[in-house]
Amino acid sequence: MTAALVLAALATLFATICLPRLLRAMPSRTPRTPPVYPESMTAELDPGDEEYLAWLADHLWPEDEYLEENPSPRDESDGGPIPA
Repeated sequence: MTAALVLAALATLFATICLPRLLRAMPSRTPRTPPVYPESMTAELDPGDEEYLAWLADHLWPEDEYLEENPSPRDESDGGPIPA
C-alpha cells in the first residue's frame, strides 16, 4: 500500500513538473526566412521629410561634430591633418 502511494506521488510530481515541458511545442527545424521590414535604408526621402529630420537632428544634437560644414581633414593613421 505504501509503495503504491509513493508511486502515485511520484507520478503526480512528474505530471505537474515535467509533462508541460514535454508537451510544449517544439521549434521547427526548417530554416526561417529573414523578416521583411517596411522601411528601406536606401530609400529617397521627400524634401519635406528630409528638412524635418535635419531640423530635428539640429535641435536634439546641437553640438554634433558630424554636422560641421567644413570639418578639418585628418589622417586616419595618426589623427593629424593630411598634408596638402
